[in-house]
Amino acid sequence: GAAEGTGPDRDPYVRRLRRDSRAAGRAEAQRASALQVLESRGVAVSASLSDRLAVLPEAADRLVAAALECRDEADFLRRVSVRRRR
Repeated sequence: GAAEGTGPDRDPYVRRLRRDSRAAGRAEAQRASALQVLESRGVAVSASLSDRLAVLPEAADRLVAAALECRDEADFLRRVSVRRRR
């Protein structure tokens, strides 16, 4: 395909799939990092927190910062929710 100037990024469908896949991977890494930060700080979290974070993909880039600043799980979720509305 390279010799003919074609490739996966020339197809809009495949390009969108690749972009979405990369975004999902980044969001999952941010969720995992935030949970690790909370654990390393000794912040008690519920078993359902990971599932709750999965439905906030637009907040993924703010999770680690919130995990570093929060006092507890409720504060963490408040920080993520407040910033999400802005």
